[in-house]
Amino acid sequence: MEIALHLGVHLTDNDQLVRCLMRNRGVLAQQGIAVPPTGSYRMQLRQLSHDMADQTTDAATQEALLDGLLEADDVRRVVFSSEYLLATHQWIVVNDQFYPNAGKHLAQAVHLFPEAEVRVYLALRNPAHFLPALIKDERSGGAATVLKNSDPLNLRWSEMLLRMHDAAPDVPITLWCEEDTPLLWPEILQTVSGHDPKAELEGWFAWYWEMMTPKTHEAMRRYFNRNPVVDAAHRRRILGAMLEKFARPEARSEAGAIDAPLPGWSGEYIDVLTELYQQDLDLISAIPGVTLLEP
Repeated sequence: MEIALHLGVHLTDNDQLVRCLMRNRGVLAQQGIAVPPTGSYRMQLRQLSHDMADQTTDAATQEALLDGLLEADDVRRVVFSSEYLLATHQWIVVNDQFYPNAGKHLAQAVHLFPEAEVRVYLALRNPAHFLPALIKDERSGGAATVLKNSDPLNLRWSEMLLRMHDAAPDVPITLWCEEDTPLLWPEILQTVSGHDPKAELEGWFAWYWEMMTPKTHEAMRRYFNRNPVVDAAHRRRILGAMLEKFARPEARSEAGAIDAPLPGWSGEYIDVLTELYQQDLDLISAIPGVTLLEP
């Protein structure tokens, strides 16, 4: 069995991925893919992974856990989506690290499924955008709580991923940049769910709703319904052209805007953070077991 863990990161998805997969549970079930309701496992997995960390787990442990979550017996892949398996909002940034306990928490989650092939899926986000958004989120506790003696210039996603790889070296990690999601969204859905690439999920257009007017959104949906894509690259080209033509100007501006730059963040400082992020992505591509989806 395969266990797909979609772990966020925070403020990159807002449950859009799991909602789309839940909408297609019937189709996915026919391919042996289960998408349990999030309310049935999010707190349970987090607590169990902590409680079972120092205890032996085996096939019976795994079966007992999954039996309470799965309705069918012929399941080959289970998709779980929970950013809280890595951290709560207050513990995302600590001492110049993103998700300082990510490695430990991943290893604990993997420990629950000793007989399964666990795969991890994550979106990354430019720290110049991610940190202001995190501080703005009332669940984070504000700037003093978020940064915790951390210098934004020292934060690297690659460092977090290396810790995750060291803690669970046999677990492949697939990543994408939040900034690239508009071009990759159907591929992200397919990659995480593992469904047949030739099958198209119902409702994947919903992700683009806020970027377009109702009229242009309907035009986009109608075009794809009438014109099947040849492959992923073909779809990306069409999506790029449609977004360029149909996306609301303010939506395009918002995609590259920062909610509220932190005090002292000049345009030059933001540019430096962005350049460091781009350099970090080059390092990430070289980490063993890590795959970076790109347009």
